[in-house]
Amino acid sequence: METEVIYQNGFQEQYFLADSKGKIEIILASYISFQHQLSGIEDGIKLDIKVDQDFKFRQDKGDLGIRVQTSDKSDPTAREAIRNVELDQAFDENDIERELEKTCTPDLFRNQPRMFSSMKDDYQVIKMVIATLSFKDCETLNAYFDYQKQHIKFGTVAEEKEILVSSIYQKFWRVKSKVKKNAIDKFDRKYGRITA
Repeated sequence: METEVIYQNGFQEQYFLADSKGKIEIILASYISFQHQLSGIEDGIKLDIKVDQDFKFRQDKGDLGIRVQTSDKSDPTAREAIRNVELDQAFDENDIERELEKTCTPDLFRNQPRMFSSMKDDYQVIKMVIATLSFKDCETLNAYFDYQKQHIKFGTVAEEKEILVSSIYQKFWRVKSKVKKNAIDKFDRKYGRITA
């Protein structure tokens, strides 16, 4: 039986359907927002797990959806805070199994933290490869990321520097190609696929 895969968003789905080369290109194309994407994916996974844990908790208590006052003293705020800390700790320690067992369908959620962790690792590989570039290449790539961040087009940069757009494009392409070349073996070993 094949386990259903739940993606938090289209970005994550596109990422996991890509081959090694595609993953590297996605990271480089969205380098400045990749950590933000990871944060959103992590929050989505945690929310999915908490919702399912709540459902199981109510189901185990025989809850029919009708609120009934019990004699138990309850502090839902403290309980929620403890759950959040436990879930955060499980993610930080990469030991989510205990939290998944509190859900109705642990198998449904098991792949989500693995995919998230894999994306974080891939991003770290790209950061490491960038850190090993020459100072000049790092400056070039950082300029490219700054242009991305500020939504500055190559044409504007070329005009300011009084050079051809193709020269700027080639400069960035050359450095990005170095990153791809240095990262592809690591990705292929990890994902077990050879790309063209």
